[in-house]
Amino acid sequence: MNEKSNLPRLTTTSVYDDIDNPSISMPLTSTKIQKLIQEAEQKLEKQDAQEYSQSIILLEQATILGSVYAAAKLGALYLNPQNTLMASNYLQAAGYYSIALKLMFMIPCKWWDLKLLLDIISGWYELIRSRFDRQRDSYTWNHGIKLMKQIDKKMQEPDLIEVLTHQDNEKWRAIRVHMVFCYALTAEVDNDYPLALKLYQETERVGSCGFLSAEKLMKKAHTKYRLLESRVPRVQPVCVHVKMSLVAIEIA
Repeated sequence: MNEKSNLPRLTTTSVYDDIDNPSISMPLTSTKIQKLIQEAEQKLEKQDAQEYSQSIILLEQATILGSVYAAAKLGALYLNPQNTLMASNYLQAAGYYSIALKLMFMIPCKWWDLKLLLDIISGWYELIRSRFDRQRDSYTWNHGIKLMKQIDKKMQEPDLIEVLTHQDNEKWRAIRVHMVFCYALTAEVDNDYPLALKLYQETERVGSCGFLSAEKLMKKAHTKYRLLESRVPRVQPVCVHVKMSLVAIEIA
């Protein structure tokens, strides 16, 4: 079975019957999702293999009903299982993180839970940084980058920017730091050093946000930039080349 067919598929029922007005929700669906998640969380606390498996099933049901949180939680559990008897499954983790982002697209960006979005993007960063192989997992890797760029584009929309509080703005910057660093890391692995340099520099320029993970990435981006500088030949301006040519002619 190939890598693509191993990914979970998005077959969900939208939580909102009016996507432009999240306050008009489907009460029965919303209540059922809350109950499923609450029961799943309780089972996770018991540290029992059977209960753990049942909690996964409950979260899957909540995901089918359209819960971004449930999909993100499944991504986190497959990435870093809470039960020592369960093994990690990085493709499943990526699949559920993908579903979480697709579900988030169904919600107007001004209503996004930025802390939850940061958790999802941080999960993707961990997968790309240390869990995936660029060649073996290229489909999943590229799919993650594609989704991040779609999120990145939505994050620039005035509908979101205009309603950000100070705390939301810090989360916004932390999310961008993680995403741009992922773009840079991808360019570096693909040996596109000029693009990687540009993106590592952009990571730094996003600005301080108060989130330790993002602050560390900005410092790491600075280090990466310095290390890669020597691999990118510096092209002299045309005027310099012309001047040097004229000098050479005069000497001759």
